[in-house]
Amino acid sequence: MDNQLKQSTSVAQAASNGESQSREDWRRARAAHVGLMLVGMRRVNLLLVGIDGMTWNVLQTLMPSLTEPVTTWCPGEHLVLPTLQRAGTLVLHDVGVMQHAEQFRLLKWLEEAGGKTQVISMTSVPLLPRVESGAFHDTLYYRLNTVCVDVTS
Repeated sequence: MDNQLKQSTSVAQAASNGESQSREDWRRARAAHVGLMLVGMRRVNLLLVGIDGMTWNVLQTLMPSLTEPVTTWCPGEHLVLPTLQRAGTLVLHDVGVMQHAEQFRLLKWLEEAGGKTQVISMTSVPLLPRVESGAFHDTLYYRLNTVCVDVTS
């Protein structure tokens, strides 16, 4: 499955024919979205890796298919987690800078939520080096990284 996603993204990246970067970014985002839908990945936790504009484009293509309510978190904000009774979607912007206390709170919540809420995490830098250095919780990394879509250019 992951190979199909990478192939879809690679095909889109190779399709550039001199159009503006923004148009190419949207083409890549749509290719990633189509790849996810083709392999039936509508409700799994998703880690989007790439420059902010690209990950935002992929998120925008996913928005119509996300389960409501959609809760978002951005660095600098207090982490507000959905209630366990309401399935929905949690979007985490720049998840790699999340503080340790927030990481542990999110991990505990994920365990209690039992997969009812889809989590879409975005990062501009690969998280694995942060996991290896101890800056990002390894169990949380693997919970958020059920499917990883790398949309770096």
